[in-house]
Amino acid sequence: MSTDDSGATFELAVELRSNDYYPDDERWLSQVNAYRSELHGLVDTHLQSRPLAGSKGGVDELIVALGSAGAFTAAVESFRAWLGRDRGRRIEVRWDDGGVEHYVSLTGEAIDVDSVRSIATAAAHRVGGSGWPDGTARY
Repeated sequence: MSTDDSGATFELAVELRSNDYYPDDERWLSQVNAYRSELHGLVDTHLQSRPLAGSKGGVDELIVALGSAGAFTAAVESFRAWLGRDRGRRIEVRWDDGGVEHYVSLTGEAIDVDSVRSIATAAAHRVGGSGWPDGTARY
């Protein structure tokens, strides 16, 4: 996992969604798998099963581990590029901050600065740093 000198990491649960495809459409799954591989080349990632209420099974979610401002910036740049390729895409991001779960949805229409800022603030709180990495303010 990405870590800073203190060994701290900040994990985001990332779910990729589309307005244009059903979740089990092979074309969509191909795009999701390609992006997971692309993102894994930039930052530390792993798949984790999350239980579904009322179900014996779970759903695989992508966990992105961030341990530095550089990893955060790389993830945001990657989200922005992936969303920009298709306006029907969205990325739902969840994270835990002191036992409280937070959630934002990033869309292909635009990445909301306040949404990115809330993730940056939580990441900085966990791993240290300014809370707003250079290069992300233009979103």
